[in-house]
Amino acid sequence: MSKEQDFHENLATSTLSVVVVGASGDLAKKKTYPSLLNLYADKLLPANVKIWGFARSDLTNEQLHERLRPFLQKGTHEEDVIEAFLANHCVYKSGTSYGD
Repeated sequence: MSKEQDFHENLATSTLSVVVVGASGDLAKKKTYPSLLNLYADKLLPANVKIWGFARSDLTNEQLHERLRPFLQKGTHEEDVIEAFLANHCVYKSGTSYGD
């Protein structure tokens, strides 16, 4: 088995959780989430990856998705890939920081 085949076989059975701290901010929507979408679309993330967004903003999952969508659509990905990425892999939780 080649290294590439082994890599893709491991991705199929692996689990990964990513936490994006400051998920409602500019860096997250302009750089972090589009980069994660690129990895997802290129099948470089496990099939059952979960991307947890965390910030102080009081948002629902859908509100975060609406904020992210325009920035994700600037890329070359088809709308169905973007929707699958958001609906199946991206969730949001609000909370407080140390000083709050």
